[in-house]
Amino acid sequence: MTMPRRQFLTRAAATSGLLATAGGWPEASASPLPTPHHPGRVKSVIFYYCRGGPSQAHTFDRPQRVEDPSLYPYRFSRCGQSGLEISDLFPSLQTLADDLCVIRSGYGAVATHNEGGIFAFTGASKVGASLGAWMLHGMGSGNPSLPGHVLLTGRAPGDTWAASDGAVHGGPRAVGAGGLPPSLQAQVIQDPADPVANLESPDPAASQSRWLAELRALNRGFAERHAGVAELDARTESFFTAQRMQRSAPEAFDLSQEAESPATRALYGLDPLPTRSTGAKLLLARRLVERGVRFVLVPSMNVPSLEGGSGDWDTHTPTSVRGVIPNLALACDLPLAGLITDLKQRGLLDQTLVVWGGEMGRGGPGHMNHNGSAFCWWMAGGGVRGGSALGATDERGFTSVESPVHVRDLHATILWACGLDVHRMSHKGVGFDSACKVAHGVFA
Repeated sequence: MTMPRRQFLTRAAATSGLLATAGGWPEASASPLPTPHHPGRVKSVIFYYCRGGPSQAHTFDRPQRVEDPSLYPYRFSRCGQSGLEISDLFPSLQTLADDLCVIRSGYGAVATHNEGGIFAFTGASKVGASLGAWMLHGMGSGNPSLPGHVLLTGRAPGDTWAASDGAVHGGPRAVGAGGLPPSLQAQVIQDPADPVANLESPDPAASQSRWLAELRALNRGFAERHAGVAELDARTESFFTAQRMQRSAPEAFDLSQEAESPATRALYGLDPLPTRSTGAKLLLARRLVERGVRFVLVPSMNVPSLEGGSGDWDTHTPTSVRGVIPNLALACDLPLAGLITDLKQRGLLDQTLVVWGGEMGRGGPGHMNHNGSAFCWWMAGGGVRGGSALGATDERGFTSVESPVHVRDLHATILWACGLDVHRMSHKGVGFDSACKVAHGVFA
């Protein structure tokens, strides 16, 4: 008696431990990787996302004229041989100034949080393919046994300091596949100790292999009878990916051996409460890109305020400027510097692009309001011109006036570093805005 395909699919999903996540991992194929459009250094990207929209005037773009000193209590210093100006809230990153390229002329953001979060990673305010999905589409999987596009949320064990697990404004749409194959969307990892729910299978490997072979045969027959089922192949391959992840994921996500090293704990800030969760996630991000994962997104978390309450980078008031921004900087400064240093020591920085930024900036009436016309990002690694700043805002830091870089231009620039030309990238009519341009000034 032949088992109905729907019943078989349900049983196979349970057998492989993947019922909840089928269709969410990249295809694990033996086919060769896509051919790049031009030589690119970057093989992986780690994007630290400042949830809420960081103020450029308190981080990496000192305003030339200040009208309300109470809103700007923090000093900037010229750092490194380059003399790059960085806020004193980031003492660890100041020591790596000659590795950073700051883009001070970001513009074009959607100045509301949910739509802005979606736009920051898709270039669309409602639905679009995310940057990580495009990167994975254009480069192919660097490790078929691991998801190629990952969103790291959650808190480190024992973290009683952070007030949230970290998330992206806009939710799944910010890290989705849009019109690209669904397998390119981000895999959300909340707990490195249990990266994928029900990943371990109670069935022996031989039994799994038999079930999966039969599933593939059933799906092949189904596809022949029902043309145009776009997600079928991705769903089938996700089961095979899960089987490989049962062998590979536990090792990749296991921080225990590295975390036993006092030097590693100090480098990433794994002991102090303010840096514990960010440090653990960035250490995990390094392990993932080291093993071929293409795009890792690490969102910031809400942190306690020095003056009570908690918050993210959505800092509107003098109280949040004084009470929240210092802790937000504290949470990421040392771990990010540790990540860059670790990548450099391992010979991985040249092929890994580290990016920092949010969905918008701050400025305009009231000085700390949402601002889509001026904000900043910085990059390190991947062949960028370290110790440099591209572009400029007006004297108050409210509007980008020199060498402006649109959000979509940032995407084009990151993909260019990966060997991908956005004007030659498309999938079934889905493509990039023809106005996108690469900010070549960020590269050495």
